Amino acid sequence: MQLPSHFILRWLKAGADHVQVLMMATMFVSFILQIVFRYFLNMPVAWTEELCVITWLWGILWGASFVMSNQDDIRFDVLISHVSRPVKRWMTVVASLAAIVILLLSLPASWNYVRFMKVESSAALGIRMDHFFSIYIAFVVATVVRQGWVLTQALGNKLYDDQAPAVENTL
Repeated sequence: MQLPSHFILRWLKAGADHVQVLMMATMFVSFILQIVFRYFLNMPVAWTEELCVITWLWGILWGASFVMSNQDDIRFDVLISHVSRPVKRWMTVVASLAAIVILLLSLPASWNYVRFMKVESSAALGIRMDHFFSIYIAFVVATVVRQGWVLTQALGNKLYDDQAPAVENTL
């Protein structure tokens, strides 16, 4: 039995959303624990702050990679809304190409940095720093794929505001 692709996309999107919620809840609970330990029990602990930083970084990059839709991206609507559709289309092509090229050029150095950081560990939790920073590689790859899709759509005369997000409409 073959599952329809929209079902798989829906399942992956829901999973990514759940992971994002779990990270935000972990960050919130860790923050509250930090307040309780520091100000009520007068026993500051380092692991709560470290956990907040880790879940914040992972939450931001995870969300940008797997949770946000193209309509959620920040755009220069003040400028784009005042130009004709062909100009808007070519602005989208140039911006997408620029993002793809810059991110792909940065990927080897980013990969080397993440691999190099395996020699370091976080102070309180002992988490290897290459694991901590590995989400950036996923962010770069996901952003390149997303911008490649935006570029392909713009070259086909479809813009981000012409269509509703496919995955969200099927939920």
